[in-house]
Amino acid sequence: MEASAAESSACDLSKQPPTEYLGARGSTRYVTSPRTGTSVCQYFWPAEGKARAIVVIAHGHGGYLCFDWLKNQGPGKLCTYEGSFLQALNRAGFAVAGNDHQGCGRSGGLRCYCDSFDDYVDDVLEVARTCTSSGAPSFAAGLPLYLMGMSKGGCICLLAALKEPSLISGVIALAPMVSLEKVAQSGINPYLRPLGQLLNWLVPKAPLLSTNRNTKFPDLQEMYDMDPNCYHSKTRVRSAQEYLRITQHLVAHQSQLALPLLLFHSEGDTQTDPEGTRRLFEAAQSADKTFVQPPGMWHILMKEPGHEQIEQTVLEWLQKRTQ
Repeated sequence: MEASAAESSACDLSKQPPTEYLGARGSTRYVTSPRTGTSVCQYFWPAEGKARAIVVIAHGHGGYLCFDWLKNQGPGKLCTYEGSFLQALNRAGFAVAGNDHQGCGRSGGLRCYCDSFDDYVDDVLEVARTCTSSGAPSFAAGLPLYLMGMSKGGCICLLAALKEPSLISGVIALAPMVSLEKVAQSGINPYLRPLGQLLNWLVPKAPLLSTNRNTKFPDLQEMYDMDPNCYHSKTRVRSAQEYLRITQHLVAHQSQLALPLLLFHSEGDTQTDPEGTRRLFEAAQSADKTFVQPPGMWHILMKEPGHEQIEQTVLEWLQKRTQ
């Protein structure tokens, strides 16, 4: 379903009052990616009172940070900070930061396109490295720093932990993009996959590869469809090739993960493969690792019925490690 002109206007990010998505004390800043020259929007939600830790969050494919992490207001309406899990984290003493990936949300770039998946990882690490010098309240130097990502964002966080483990105190990954074998076998994807290198050379920006729709929770699919800031076309060729490349890299190096891990993946997920997350859980050398399989859920774990229990588990896990 395509958004109407009126609905598109109602979802204009440039017209949303900042307090709606940042709360009373949050802020944004724009930085330029040194790799691509693209403008990247960073967000900062300070803790209430003295912070006990920093949580850097990452969003999934096709969405943007506020869409994935703030509170739903229904189809045709932008998500808000009030009543969101981020507000709960702030109230519990956690400062939260993140960015819209290049080509997503308030960041610049061709929508939902990447020349290299490493750009996503570097942008999240840039937030993690510089949030304490951002000037945002409560982002104090020396605090423990955790990464938390959904779907593609989970993959980004796991890769960031492999790249700079000394910076990071632990990773929370919700339905992470560890394996894409299910998606690779859907629609016409099996026929396009053998041609991937050729298509990547000829038409890297072409939207050709399909992803699965949320048929289990159609109201959430409608909310996504009605937000013009989300990406509604098929996955671009170069992006798809990068997703395959980077998940293969993650699988090859997953045994090197030694940080505390909290992993969630529903058995009913048809978007990313829960078995891939289970194998990562088993392979990781982390002494502190937990794998949760939420019953009756699909892929959008922080939006679907039952998300309250996941939020509580995440909050308790963070609190236990930042006493």
